[in-house]
Amino acid sequence: MSDPMVSFVRTAAERHAREERARQMAGAVVRTVRYVDIDYFRHEVAAEYEGPRRIVDEAEWARPTWRCDGFDSIDYGVELECADGRVFSVTWQSPSWTEGLVFWEQPLLGNAVRPEADVAVWDVTARSGWADFAGRSVLDVQVHYEPDDDGFWCRWATLRYDRGDVNLLLGESHRSGSELQPSADNVAVVFPSSPLPAWLTVDGR
Repeated sequence: MSDPMVSFVRTAAERHAREERARQMAGAVVRTVRYVDIDYFRHEVAAEYEGPRRIVDEAEWARPTWRCDGFDSIDYGVELECADGRVFSVTWQSPSWTEGLVFWEQPLLGNAVRPEADVAVWDVTARSGWADFAGRSVLDVQVHYEPDDDGFWCRWATLRYDRGDVNLLLGESHRSGSELQPSADNVAVVFPSSPLPAWLTVDGR
């Protein structure tokens, strides 16, 4: 079995194991959603601060760096804290044979991001499209794998709710935030109110 913290898998059996591991989140209630992002305004508003900085100032909330037209765009990833205390996260792995989207039951800080990193942490539970899903049960989780050289890679995961699907994928903003384009080092969140990009495929189709 390959490393469970690596997105890429070499066999169909490993792919199935990753899919089943992601589905362990089914039935959970997401209590808190956090975006872990580059701290673009640290030097302007908190130059002396060190380590992860939780965004609380209303002036920063008036211009969130991750909000785009029809989707959210996050540099490092998304943490999903459940009511039962479990924490799932979605992040990316650098381009190589392991490139892909990672969906794991681990916090971002201390795993994909150094615990002392100078990052911005946004609690978006009630101040983004996640507000429609906080406190509701996740019906299912799908990680969409596609055939690749000598295995399968993943660039897209779906959380299914009774109110629609929340999709997390390897993508970022382009043209001043008006267009969602593929990315190897950024996570985009697309809510049911917006269509998925035409370039996204399932199983290579």
